[in-house]
Amino acid sequence: MAGPSFGSGQVSRILQQIYEGMAVHDQMGDKIGTVEYVYLGELPEVDEPFGQGQLAPATTDGSEGSLIEEFARAIVLTEQVPDIWRERLLSHGFIRINSTGLFTADRYVMPAQIASVADDRVMLCVSRDRLVKA
Repeated sequence: MAGPSFGSGQVSRILQQIYEGMAVHDQMGDKIGTVEYVYLGELPEVDEPFGQGQLAPATTDGSEGSLIEEFARAIVLTEQVPDIWRERLLSHGFIRINSTGLFTADRYVMPAQIASVADDRVMLCVSRDRLVKA
């Protein structure tokens, strides 16, 4: 099943609707975990204090120190991910899922893998197996 196609503005809006603790469900409706972290990634057209193409983390008070800290946190969270995926996650933004189950790895969701956000729930358009493992 192909994911929805979002323009850059739509991607940033969908990630901005997500917050830590939300339940995450796969395309079949099965709960696969909860949102542990949200990172908006590089936003192509954002007003100051971020310039064009600069990184805009999900949570910040607008100070340069906060931006650096959030970017550093995103880097640390993606350390175990292969380089090609890390670059995509940091560029496009991501949510990190704290997976449910005893022997399951945490996972990363890219914006294109999100079908909808409603009722304190993130619905994906893919199965758990299609997500990047932490």
